Amino acid sequence: MGVKEKNLASEHLKGLLAMEADGRVRIEYGFNSGGYESNVYFVTKDGGCLHIDTVIAEIDEVDFTDPDDSQWFIIGSDVNYEDGELYDAHTNALIPAAYGD
Repeated sequence: MGVKEKNLASEHLKGLLAMEADGRVRIEYGFNSGGYESNVYFVTKDGGCLHIDTVIAEIDEVDFTDPDDSQWFIIGSDVNYEDGELYDAHTNALIPAAYGD
């Protein structure tokens, strides 16, 4: 099993992301039925946050299931509803809030 497939089968990514027939990974809209999928972020073992777009961009290269790599090991996920100062630990980009100013 390749790293992409291993990641997509993991507890925290399964249901949030899906692989297209051409191998591209996309957000699985409707997983929470609230329409906030693009506001999802993942929490890593070292306490960092990764936006869903970062995970998609790195899904072929990074093993998000490796507990020995705390900056990438995903331990949970949430929706950024209101935090206007939540930044991605990898890209330093602002993770958009669903209910921003």
